[in-house]
Amino acid sequence: MIELFDYQKDGVEFIRNKKKVYIAFDMGMGKTITAIAGHSDIHSKNILIIAEKNEIVNSQNFKKEIDNNYSGKFKYVSLRDIDIEDIPRNGFICGINPDALTKISIEKIKEHFGSIIIDEATMAKTTRTVRFKKIKKVCDEIEYLTLLSGTPMMNGASEIYAPLYLMNHWLSGDGSKKSRQTFEKIFAGGFLKQIRHTGIWWQDWQWWAKGANNVRELRWLIDKNFFFKSKDQTNVFKKKHRIVNEIYMCDEWKKESDNAWDEYLSKVENHNKRSSMEERKSIKNIKDLQNIIENGQVYQVNSKWKVKEIIKDIVSKKYGDRRIIIWSIFIETDRIIQEELTKNGIEFDTFDNLKEWKKGNKQVLIGRIKSHAKGGNVSEANVCLFCDMDYVPTMNLQAENRIDRPEQKHDMDIVYYLASKDEIDTHVQKINYDKMRKIENFVRPFTDEEVKLMPQKISDLFSKYKKEFEYLAKANGIDDVKVFLDKQVKIKLWTTR
Repeated sequence: MIELFDYQKDGVEFIRNKKKVYIAFDMGMGKTITAIAGHSDIHSKNILIIAEKNEIVNSQNFKKEIDNNYSGKFKYVSLRDIDIEDIPRNGFICGINPDALTKISIEKIKEHFGSIIIDEATMAKTTRTVRFKKIKKVCDEIEYLTLLSGTPMMNGASEIYAPLYLMNHWLSGDGSKKSRQTFEKIFAGGFLKQIRHTGIWWQDWQWWAKGANNVRELRWLIDKNFFFKSKDQTNVFKKKHRIVNEIYMCDEWKKESDNAWDEYLSKVENHNKRSSMEERKSIKNIKDLQNIIENGQVYQVNSKWKVKEIIKDIVSKKYGDRRIIIWSIFIETDRIIQEELTKNGIEFDTFDNLKEWKKGNKQVLIGRIKSHAKGGNVSEANVCLFCDMDYVPTMNLQAENRIDRPEQKHDMDIVYYLASKDEIDTHVQKINYDKMRKIENFVRPFTDEEVKLMPQKISDLFSKYKKEFEYLAKANGIDDVKVFLDKQVKIKLWTTR
């Protein structure tokens, strides 16, 4: 059996004391191992892991972790490869994706499993899909449930609602549309937004909930079910230095970038006939940015030029002889990196040869963020160089965390190469900053001062949204709402944290 770190032991104790919980560890802190340890001795049945399809189809990570850490106690199988009737009633950890889960009866799941682990709980963001409803039915029938994620809230507080409903938390009401919108009114700035002017009111208005309001109070109210822990709250992980390296755009680079912009705009012109050229050549929202990045040709110009600077820094020994991972987004950029490294006599491998790279002494490993960011330990490297930045911050964090593991023996440098004064790079950076600010504000620990003030802040919030909180409590089946809501504050007043 694995020897757990102290913070993992705390997580195990939390799981065993609460039954239905959310473990919010930073990426790379061993959430899955902690959850399995928490569930391993509390019942006599198997453990079911629900994860995305690609994690189950290519489930070597689950198998490897279980074989390495629980050999002799559990065996891992995928329910995509074996029929549920063919496994014994205990001694197994079984993986399944939500769509495949819909094909197995609730009765069979209750018969074989005593607990459920939902890996990366952010996959269950909305309560309206068929797969969520199936997951919910299963979770209601199984006594022990643990949801896992390094980032419970990525874009806004509305993402917290679905996991709360899976755990039957009172803030989720009865899971109805009205309950969700009531929750979002308090914590996500939810309101009806006019999006058209046809005169038909039910077509012109849309519910809008993109914010993250009162998140410290939200964190306080859900604290009984959520266990938060970051790497800097442990003494296990080495220091990680994030550095932004701005690269000056020379005239040739700027010209090439402008030409790529013009070519891109000509392709989408038919969709923007009412817009001026200036309006078309601007980034107004994340969707615009997503289209530009996924189209590729504009963003790849920056990638190509930044690769030159990265290779120049490696050749000049800016990072010494430390082992390095170079991250990019595009296949074409990956090809250019390999070409430039070869030209400059720098030995490298790709993630296709990861095992050989780990055993050998080649300095550089090349990976693409969307393909290789998520996975196991690459603590042999202690430098990550990004020539592209994904507009979803968790993708970049996953790439960073390939080296930020307990096994890491050195402090780490994470360097983002950004084009100076370039609109795309500027917006990618801004979106990452805004999203990370929301995440960090939600997950950071309470200060002593907050502990003193929070009961009064909760009381003020209850007063401001009296009808909303009363509705959620009643919808959750709570009869004496006033006593219950008063108790939410008094418990916190009497609790020593």
